[in-house]
Amino acid sequence: MKTIKYTFLLALITLSISCSKEDEEFYNAVYTTIPNLVSIEVQPNYEVNDVLWLNTNAFSRYLSEPNQTTLLDVYRTTNSQKFSFIYRLEKQVDGNWEVVSVGNNFVEDQGSMSIGNYVTVNAIYNSNAEAYEFRGGLRLTEAGQYRIGFFSGYNGSDFDIISDSSNNSTFLTIATSANDVTNGFYTFTVN
Repeated sequence: MKTIKYTFLLALITLSISCSKEDEEFYNAVYTTIPNLVSIEVQPNYEVNDVLWLNTNAFSRYLSEPNQTTLLDVYRTTNSQKFSFIYRLEKQVDGNWEVVSVGNNFVEDQGSMSIGNYVTVNAIYNSNAEAYEFRGGLRLTEAGQYRIGFFSGYNGSDFDIISDSSNNSTFLTIATSANDVTNGFYTFTVN
């Protein structure tokens, strides 16, 4: 009887050591860093009722990864029809930054946006262009000092753009950046 108990205990220990404890292996998630997939269409100055535009013009299906010689085929890897990222609009009030309710003051040109406490952007795959396309903006309705805040990415500095992958496909999180963003913020003034 002791032999059976010891054999069972040994088998249990072997099994527990060989089991992965990584969520990423279960969910098939991978991470990479590819800069400049998002652009802010910067203007020299902004007036009330101007639109501040963001786009993903550089988000090709084929992306260069750091330290890799072949291009990453994002579409083939993820089978994803869209990639998403989030940001928020803040206004400086009495020296403090407060989140601004965007309401219906957004403009969609390509892709889609949804509004809650922050803006969720969806760059949609265009098979003809072989790119994930988004161009959308916020109508600036009041004068003041503003900033767009991106949420820190998995690498602690950039922000993430994440695939909406189908079952059994790789979920890809890309830490990326945008032009004129410092410490996660693009700051501007509306006159």
